[in-house]
Amino acid sequence: MARDFDGEITAGALPAPEEAVALYRAAKWWGEENDFGAMRKMLENSFAVVCARSGGKLVGMMRAISDGISDAYMLDLVVAPEYRRRGIGKRLTDFLAAHLETCGIEWIVCIGVPGTENVYGKCERASAMAGHTPWRFRAGSSSGC
Repeated sequence: MARDFDGEITAGALPAPEEAVALYRAAKWWGEENDFGAMRKMLENSFAVVCARSGGKLVGMMRAISDGISDAYMLDLVVAPEYRRRGIGKRLTDFLAAHLETCGIEWIVCIGVPGTENVYGKCERASAMAGHTPWRFRAGSSSGC
């Protein structure tokens, strides 16, 4: 049975790059070759970052990139393995979507890997994008559109 999360979800203050890297590494997203400078740049270039903390420890986060006017893309939902299945992913996603809406952004998207339907499908504002097809553009691709 899933345990509830009794920590806090916040937006505004960026996490320290060191604690964000530790979270990414715990989730097996980053290896030792990834450095704090890259994380600092990722965080600073994000339009918004929301954090889940338990006892002051960063246990989850999600970020968004946006033009700040019309569109936003939510990405990098990560939760520490020992804090999963407590509703943190859903809370982070709902909190970030609500925050973006308060900024006047109406077109908010998130593309999840297979298996994330269980998280995103439970979110208050989420619905499948019927009639839309996501595309991925690879760096260095010479095939064009």
